[in-house]
Amino acid sequence: MVKKLKIFLFSDALGYELAENYNFMRDRLPYRYPARTQFGYSSAAVPTILSGEPPTVHGHFSFFQRTGKSPFSFFKYLHPFFHPAFIFDNHRIRHRLGKLIAKWKNFNGYFNLYRVPYKRLPYFDYCEKVDIYAAGGLAPAQNLRDMLTEAGVSFHISDWRQSDDENLREAMALIKEEKYTFYFIYTAEIDAMLHFHVHEPGVVAEIFTTYADKVGKLLDTAHEHADDVAFYLISDHGMTPRSGTVDLKSLLECPPYRFGTDYIACYDSTMLRLWVLNPDARNELMARVEKAPGHWLDKAEKQQLNIDFADNSYGDEIFLLDPGIQLVPSDMSGKPIPGMHGYTPDDKDSTAALLSERQPPFVPESIADFFRLMRREAEDLRDSGA
Repeated sequence: MVKKLKIFLFSDALGYELAENYNFMRDRLPYRYPARTQFGYSSAAVPTILSGEPPTVHGHFSFFQRTGKSPFSFFKYLHPFFHPAFIFDNHRIRHRLGKLIAKWKNFNGYFNLYRVPYKRLPYFDYCEKVDIYAAGGLAPAQNLRDMLTEAGVSFHISDWRQSDDENLREAMALIKEEKYTFYFIYTAEIDAMLHFHVHEPGVVAEIFTTYADKVGKLLDTAHEHADDVAFYLISDHGMTPRSGTVDLKSLLECPPYRFGTDYIACYDSTMLRLWVLNPDARNELMARVEKAPGHWLDKAEKQQLNIDFADNSYGDEIFLLDPGIQLVPSDMSGKPIPGMHGYTPDDKDSTAALLSERQPPFVPESIADFFRLMRREAEDLRDSGA
C-alpha cells in the first residue's frame, strides 16, 4: 500500500452541464463544481490546464497562426499538383500527408492539416510543433511535467496518442504495482463522441455509463492500493449543440479585395480570424460579416479572454459566432456537425467541470486553477513524504 495517491483524470469535453444533466457518477463523485473554460479550442484550453497560464503566456490559442515564418512554404510550389481536389482533399490523404510533414519537420506535438487549402498553408505557422506534455513543452511557461519533476514526486502522465482504454489499463496496472503517487490520466473519446452525438440523449447516456464503469474500476483499484486517495475528474470545456450555420467565407471573400494581397483569413469552426494587409480594406472587410450571428471582439474583450497577443499572431480581428452557430465550410470541416466547442466561456454548455470524491483544498473557478490544484496536491505528497 502507498500512503497517499493523487489522481487527475482528464476527460476531454465532459462539461459541467453534461455531467449534471446525465447525473454522471453523482454517487461516486459527489463534489461537483463548474469551472470557466479558456476561450478557444482544446488547443488553448489544454495548455492552460497544463500550465495554469493564459494563452498570452503559454502561446497557444488556435493551431494556425502567423509569425512571419511558415513550415509550409514548400506548398507555394507543390499546391498546383494536389489535384483533383476530391482525391487530395480526402481526410485520409490529408492525414497521411500530415504524418509525413510532421516526420520531416520533427514535429512531436499534435499536428493536423485539417482542411486549410494547400495554396493557403504557406501563409500560416503552426503553434503545437512540440509535445506540450513533454519537459519544457510549454516553455517559457512551466508545464505539468516540469512542475512534478521540480516537486520531486513520483508521477505518471498518460500518452495522449494512446486510446482511452490503453491509458486507463496502463494507469490501473501501475497503481497495482504501487509505482507512482501522482497520476495524470488522459482520455479524449468523450469529446469525439459528443461532437457527433450530443443531440442524442440515448447514445450519450449509454457511453457515459460505459465510461463511468471504467472510471469506477480505476477508483476501486486506487482505494485497494492506497491509504488515502485524492481523485479528481477534470475537463477542458463542454459541448454546445448546433443551432445553425453561417458561411462567413462567402461573405468575406468578394472582389475587389484579394486573399494574400489585402487580407489573410483563417476560418475556425466558431470564429473568423482576420489579418488586414491593406488598411484601406479593414472597414469594408469587417462590415461584410458583421450582420452574421456573432460579433467582432474588441480590445477589452480580447484582454478579458486572455487572447490580446501583442503581435496579433492569431489575428488582427476576430469575429466570434454566437453559441451553437457553426462556421461552414471552415478550415476545420466542410460540413456541420451536431456539436462544437470554442464559443464564449459565458456559454453554459462550454463550462468545464471538476468532479471529486471529496472536498478539494480549494474550489477552482477556472480551468487554469486545475494546475494550481495539481501543484497543491503534489506539494502535499512532497511535504508528507508519501
